[in-house]
Amino acid sequence: MSSKRKAILERYAWDRTQDEEELLIRAMMYHNPVELLMAFSREELKKTFLENLHRFDEKNLNFWKFALEVSDEEFNRYAEGNFRFGLRKFIG
Repeated sequence: MSSKRKAILERYAWDRTQDEEELLIRAMMYHNPVELLMAFSREELKKTFLENLHRFDEKNLNFWKFALEVSDEEFNRYAEGNFRFGLRKFIG
């Protein structure tokens, strides 16, 4: 892991977690998106985003959907396959 990536992720380890996916999700919600897009590949960010839709609020969902160029079809396919997000999106 590059020092830039490590420095970004370490900022979000407030509970001493070492899970990179958890730290990346936190960074996607709270860190400067320009720095994230420079430090991480779009594919890595997109994979993390789509597999964890239920973790993002509406503002972050819309931003990352646009920034990562996620199509409506792809978004809906992942949303339907995500039980937690499906409850929020399709029932509530």
